[in-house]
Amino acid sequence: MWFRILSLVIATALVAKAAIALSMPGRFYAERQRQYASESPPARLLVPPIVIFALALTAWYATVFHYRPWGWIVTASLTALALGSAHTLLRWQTHRQSLHRVVANPNVWRIDCVLLGVGALFAALAVFVY
Repeated sequence: MWFRILSLVIATALVAKAAIALSMPGRFYAERQRQYASESPPARLLVPPIVIFALALTAWYATVFHYRPWGWIVTASLTALALGSAHTLLRWQTHRQSLHRVVANPNVWRIDCVLLGVGALFAALAVFVY
């Protein structure tokens, strides 16, 4: 049950982000460009890393105490995402410059299509494996 819930949380987050970005890309990426133009991380960008770390800790708890085959996919994904979030905050100046170029690219919608596909894979993992 733990991995099913965590997998559905990942799937929901990825599909929701991709759906919002694909449905109104101008507005979504204009906001992202404003965020990445900031010298310091905006306050609302500090909340997701906290949530991701909590989910990663939950995944590790589930891995240790409620082991399931293929649970490592969820645990590894959340751990990588948590470490990436920490890296983003610690290296904001470098990260913001790189991502500012990415979100300014007119082909950024391709990333959202990939996120949509990965979200669907996590949903399928939750339904068919866990």
